Amino acid sequence: MKKRSRILGAAVATVLGAGYFPIAPGTVASLISSAVFFLLLHFGISFNYLLAALFPILIVSYWGCIMGHRMWGKDPSRVTVDEFAGCWIACLFVPENGSIAGIVIAFILFRLFDILKPWPVSKADQMKHPSGILLDDLAAGLIAGVCIQFGYLAYKHLYIIGT
Repeated sequence: MKKRSRILGAAVATVLGAGYFPIAPGTVASLISSAVFFLLLHFGISFNYLLAALFPILIVSYWGCIMGHRMWGKDPSRVTVDEFAGCWIACLFVPENGSIAGIVIAFILFRLFDILKPWPVSKADQMKHPSGILLDDLAAGLIAGVCIQFGYLAYKHLYIIGT
């Protein structure tokens, strides 16, 4: 592997070094993802652009997982680009123009499902291919997003009943 490719691969795989954080590097990368999402949304980037950004995020994340797998083996903790992508997905489900409370809930739920690994997260985590590094976090992000939507709908329904 060429030096430039290795350096770029390490930068992507570790979310510009977040993966080297000594404590909870996945949480750090998830925090970066949710913060970037929140800041972009509140600096005027439309939700549609944030949704469209998911496609390149997934491509770059997959490449970063492949590079991390080549450099450090099966699902090393320093590969955190997968957490960035998974948390981004969870944030996409936050209603009401991405309130800070909603983004925090997305972050917490994503980390909860990423750590606890319920099915299908656990199934994807068992894959021996670099895609498994990414797929478990995408599943955790989707589960978090569904929970956010159910919670929002329940709150909205109870709010209407209470008025």
